[in-house]
Amino acid sequence: MTRIVLAACCAMLSMAAQAQRAKPPAPCPTRPAECQINTQVFDFGRGQMSQTAPPINGFGTLSVTCNRSLEADRDGREVKVEYLLTAVPAAPARQMRDNQLHFLRYDMFLDPARTRYWGDGYVGGTFPIQGLLVLNNKNRVGTLVHQLYGKVDGGQPGFPGQWLGLIGVSLQFTPVCTG
Repeated sequence: MTRIVLAACCAMLSMAAQAQRAKPPAPCPTRPAECQINTQVFDFGRGQMSQTAPPINGFGTLSVTCNRSLEADRDGREVKVEYLLTAVPAAPARQMRDNQLHFLRYDMFLDPARTRYWGDGYVGGTFPIQGLLVLNNKNRVGTLVHQLYGKVDGGQPGFPGQWLGLIGVSLQFTPVCTG
């Protein structure tokens, strides 16, 4: 009789273990993560512009920071966040203006060779910035820094003064619970 009881107990334990494994995971929170863009002023520095001047190059950074939600923390859920950073206007040939409404052409690039225009990926020849952050119990907050490269076209009429340009940045992100 002992054998039967032990076999029955073993069978019940394995069934309980199977039931625990088959239990569906907690549903993903409505907002498992939030993300934001961190930008700095892109500074080309000081330079002289004239009809014979070479291009002026500069570089700067953009970063994306994502935080796992408190609901995802309680459930111990890992959250993978895929994102796209796009530039508006997306097309090459951006312009800076001075206070006299003169303009200088410039562009933003994703590579130091300045061949991949930063944009939205839809306007011909432009590319978005793509990233992936994994948030879990060890990394509730994640940040990825992206290098940007700029170039003011050389050979433009030069006017002394300060020049200002504006690029809108759009962040689209998709957080997905895993595990």
